[in-house]
Amino acid sequence: MGGEPKQFRPLGGRPTLCWAVRPLLEAVSGPVAVVLPEDGVERGEEALRTHLPGFDERLRTVAGGERRQDSVRVGIEAVEVADTVLVHDAVRPFLSVGLAARVGRRAAGGRVVVPALPVRDTLKEVSGDRVVATLERDRIVAVQTPQGFPLAVLREAHGAAASEAGSGASDDAALCERRGVPVTWVEGDPANRKLTDPDDWAWAEWVVESGRVRWR
Repeated sequence: MGGEPKQFRPLGGRPTLCWAVRPLLEAVSGPVAVVLPEDGVERGEEALRTHLPGFDERLRTVAGGERRQDSVRVGIEAVEVADTVLVHDAVRPFLSVGLAARVGRRAAGGRVVVPALPVRDTLKEVSGDRVVATLERDRIVAVQTPQGFPLAVLREAHGAAASEAGSGASDDAALCERRGVPVTWVEGDPANRKLTDPDDWAWAEWVVESGRVRWR
């Protein structure tokens, strides 16, 4: 969207990052690793101390890597005391505590789990400017975060990806799928929207200003 990194943009007077972190702190009992741009660690630490006082002992701030999966791998190393890990996007500010807890419970039972929503639009596969196939909508979901994993499973998936050339993935569940690990899903939440472009940002500001989501 241009300008400063999205996770530091204020929503209702608080950085987007803090909105995303708070429900995780309320939903789980273990440490929460906040992975930040290398040049934004100090700024992130200050924001967390200011807006989430009392959680200092559970928060770990670390510098991320070049790719998303590099950053997740760094985060995993920061929470090695856990058996189960949730991976959440810092620009999904309206995660509910209930959804985070539901994903966490399923992952604690030994499963890889993603929250997802059924799609409403007709989806088509294209090649250039041609439509080549219409996809079966009832077999497709739009995936969100947090995604939940047994820590050992996610660590193994990231270790394998790190040793393979061209092994990038848009989410962590995809790395597990490549290893043949079953991935399950639970129903997500339309409010748990990723802020990607200016329209998303305008929507998020409206959500806060209208009081549909409040800082607790």
